[in-house]
Amino acid sequence: MGKKIITPKRLAIIMALITLVSFIYKFTIGVLATSLIMIIAALPTLMVFVCKASFAKNMNQTREDKRRAYFIMTIAATCIAALFIMFSTLKIGGIDITNQNRFEGWIGLIFIFFIIVMFVLSIINLKGALNKTDLVVIGIKEVTFMSALADAIMIQQFLYRVLLKYLNLPFMAQINRFFPFAIAVLMVIVPIQMFRRYFGYTS
Repeated sequence: MGKKIITPKRLAIIMALITLVSFIYKFTIGVLATSLIMIIAALPTLMVFVCKASFAKNMNQTREDKRRAYFIMTIAATCIAALFIMFSTLKIGGIDITNQNRFEGWIGLIFIFFIIVMFVLSIINLKGALNKTDLVVIGIKEVTFMSALADAIMIQQFLYRVLLKYLNLPFMAQINRFFPFAIAVLMVIVPIQMFRRYFGYTS
C-alpha cells in the first residue's frame, strides 16, 4: 500500500483545528488573568478559525462566493478593530477587570513562551500573502495579521504581570495602559485595506 497523501482539504482542516486550540489557550489565559483586554485579544484567533474552517468546507467556491465570504471577513475585522479601540480606550481610563494573579515563576514563563511561539507562527503564516490570487486566502492572511497584533498585546500584558514582581518602574504602568491602544490603531488599517480590496475585486 502506498503512503497516504494529505490532501489540501485535510491540511486546511488540520490548520483550522490547530487555530481552534490556539484560541482556547489564549482565551483561557485571558480568563485566568482576569483581564478584559486579554480576553478580547483572543477573539481574532477565533475569527481566523472560523475563516479557515469555512475555507476547508468549501475550497472550490465561485468568484462571487469568494467575494461574499471576503466581505463577511471584512465586516468581522471591522468589528474586532472597533472592539479593541473601545476596550483599549477604557483601559487607558482605568476600566479593566483584573486581579493580582501575576503568574510568577515557571508557570508565567511557560505561558509567555507558548504565546510567543503562537505569535511567531502567525507572522510566518503571513509570508507570501500578497502573492496569492485567491481572495479568501488573502482574507485569511489579513485576519491572521490581526491575530498576530492581538498576540503582541497578550505578550505585553502577560509579560507586565510577570515582571511586576521584579520591577515596578513608573513607565511600565504607562506602557501597560497605552500599548493596547497603539496596537488597536494599527488594527484599524487592516479592515480599511480589506474594504479597498473588496471594492476593487470584480466577480
